[in-house]
Amino acid sequence: MKDTVRLNFDFPKEIYPYLKLMCAKKGISFKDLATELILAAIDGYEDTELSEIAQKRLREMDSENNIPFDKAIEQAGWKKHG
Repeated sequence: MKDTVRLNFDFPKEIYPYLKLMCAKKGISFKDLATELILAAIDGYEDTELSEIAQKRLREMDSENNIPFDKAIEQAGWKKHG
């Protein structure tokens, strides 16, 4: 068995029939739909957080400390293609 936790939450009663219909039309269970949507929300949240961190670091960069891209490749141990 997978390492999982059970989530329980209240859902608006008047919308529940539409949720059931949507799941039936998609041919997936409510559990699968909820899992898919929650994982997508987490991915989006992580992307937003990483983007904000990158933007902050770019704003704080001191251009006097920049090095040429070729030098960065060399320091990273990457091989040049071409």
